[in-house]
Amino acid sequence: MTKEYMILKGDCLNRLKELPDNSIDSVVTDPPYGLSKEPDIVEVLTKWMNGEPYDHGHGGFMGKSWDSFVPHPDIWREVFRVLKPGGHALVFAGTRTQDLMTIALRLAGFEVRDVIEWLYFSGFPKSMDVSKAFDKRAGAEREIVGPYKYDNRRKEGSGIGFGDSCYGTYGRAPKGETAPATELAKKWDGWGTALKPAHEPIIVARKPLEGTVCDNVERWGTGAINVGGCRIGDDEIHSSGEVSNVWREAEGRTDRQTPNPSVNTGRFPANIVTIEPNAFWSKYCNVGEPPENITPAELSKKASKRDRNSDWRGEEIALRNSHPTVKPIDLMAWLVRLVTPPGGTVLDPFAGSGSTLVAAKRESFGFIGIEREPEYVEIIEARTGEVAQ
Repeated sequence: MTKEYMILKGDCLNRLKELPDNSIDSVVTDPPYGLSKEPDIVEVLTKWMNGEPYDHGHGGFMGKSWDSFVPHPDIWREVFRVLKPGGHALVFAGTRTQDLMTIALRLAGFEVRDVIEWLYFSGFPKSMDVSKAFDKRAGAEREIVGPYKYDNRRKEGSGIGFGDSCYGTYGRAPKGETAPATELAKKWDGWGTALKPAHEPIIVARKPLEGTVCDNVERWGTGAINVGGCRIGDDEIHSSGEVSNVWREAEGRTDRQTPNPSVNTGRFPANIVTIEPNAFWSKYCNVGEPPENITPAELSKKASKRDRNSDWRGEEIALRNSHPTVKPIDLMAWLVRLVTPPGGTVLDPFAGSGSTLVAAKRESFGFIGIEREPEYVEIIEARTGEVAQ
């Protein structure tokens, strides 16, 4: 079967209407998160329930107008229409707007099946230091009392940034630790307004099945997820859930294991994507040395320069990727593989710089990507080797 590679320029709502019903096998997309001014939720829901769009009228992430608000239900209804029955949609969302994204998907007809948490340790805190804000408001000078407690440089080779950014000074010329000057500043020393970002939710939605899972898979090829093709690691796991004797012997275990001919390579994929053995959440997420690893490191890092500026073969391209929210290719490849049947076509209605499309082509799937911004369309063309329409 000939694979379909299609890049569509323009507004996704209009371009989606050109696609036939029940023609797409899966959706993997990183849509606008709407990380701007808090909306009037009553107005939002009233308009959505009446089938009307909500005009937020504010800039989004890094001032980008396209990120002003989450996609409306009318867009997701078109996605729903073109997706085959039982087809899955993996939709990235912001931590404080995932509720709106989920509601929009539900109103479009999707079932919400799960949420995959993508954890990473490379986000930068964007918290305001309340103590410093009080001193600034009062025009009070803060006395420098010593060097910064944290090195304001990245730890070499880790991709982890250390600094005083959680106290509102990241990006400024380092001056050292300062002491509160006013009484209010002393009272609220150490208080801020936000936590350090370290995860992004991926909503797992599904178009309702036609009949049973088996009926739907037999007719449409959709309705299930590729557990076998997305197992984690290469240790042998028996159907009983026990790790193979290789690991048992390495751990000095001599207890007898019940023979079982059913053996899988790798662990059952979880709804958490990370391997950060030194991160603060490790003890809660069972992250450590094999066989306890949940997912390989390439799935949990933020996008590297190679991710941003290489084509689907991994070769460097001449263009520089200027998109502000590029996702790691290995992560997108794992997600695409999880929900797309063999030879299937992946849809990304918010293609951005094309990471989903690059991953789909690398994994031997077809793709249809839609992107509105001309500068990003040019990057997609360079990364996928396909010409936009």
